[in-house]
Amino acid sequence: MLRLFFILTCLLLTSSCDNSNKILNDPSIPPGIETTEFNNCPNNAPNQHEGLTLVWVDEFNEILLDESYWNYMYGDGSDYGIPGWGNNEAQRYGDNVNNIYTANGCLFIVPTFNEATEYESARINSSKKQAFHFGRIDVSFSVPEMRGVWPAIWLLPEEWLYGDWPRSGEIDLMETINTKSDELYTTVHFYDNGHRYVGGTTYLDQLTKLTNPVDHNVISLIWNEDSFQWLVNNQLVYELYFDDLNISPNPFLEEFHMLLNVAVGGNWPGQPIAEDYCNSRINCEDVKKLIIDYVAYYREL
Repeated sequence: MLRLFFILTCLLLTSSCDNSNKILNDPSIPPGIETTEFNNCPNNAPNQHEGLTLVWVDEFNEILLDESYWNYMYGDGSDYGIPGWGNNEAQRYGDNVNNIYTANGCLFIVPTFNEATEYESARINSSKKQAFHFGRIDVSFSVPEMRGVWPAIWLLPEEWLYGDWPRSGEIDLMETINTKSDELYTTVHFYDNGHRYVGGTTYLDQLTKLTNPVDHNVISLIWNEDSFQWLVNNQLVYELYFDDLNISPNPFLEEFHMLLNVAVGGNWPGQPIAEDYCNSRINCEDVKKLIIDYVAYYREL
């Protein structure tokens, strides 16, 4: 429906439309300002997988984020008991339309910097709205490339049955940092006489760079009762068997929920460089945004 509305609007107001879409009636844009946003979205349909049934999907086709699926998170982490989000991160999260919005069938998360508010970004989760437990998760996406940026697609426990982080586990489908969008990090975190993590780093060729707003890559997690498999564009990049972790109880047999966010700075990516960041979503290039075309969840039924 949103795409149809956009096409009709273009026909009424102009002779043609391209991917540099003018955003109409947007309260975040002062009146009289001519603005161009890139907002490329491939609008690919979720894949079909033999033996699996698509049980849940968000293709971000609504005008606003669907809050029956997602929760916004706010602030610098202090309200959640983890100031700096546990990593000395620089950003504050919120629901500002400069930092998170849907357009053309995609979700866009834009980390920004300006003198008044410094670094701002967005983080959403599906807690108590959509849980994941075995099966397959596919996410079609493109990541931003800037110094100090840290986009992530990941999972946290739905019930925290074994205690606070990391005792109840963490599953990272995809992380990148800085301008290294040809390096994919896939990791699990857990507790074994302290915080432990196990994962892989995949070095991708230039055709598979994770910054690709026009033609997204798809990260997949195949979650079995004994293992995880990570795939990029249906090609296996990392595999982990639970027996190799040698942990009991195993938190990865429980339900998890999804998080989508872009952090700025912190212990891992290091200091951000303000000049790399847009000061608003207006005229902000797509290579500076986390773009999600769809999140799809499949199960054996």
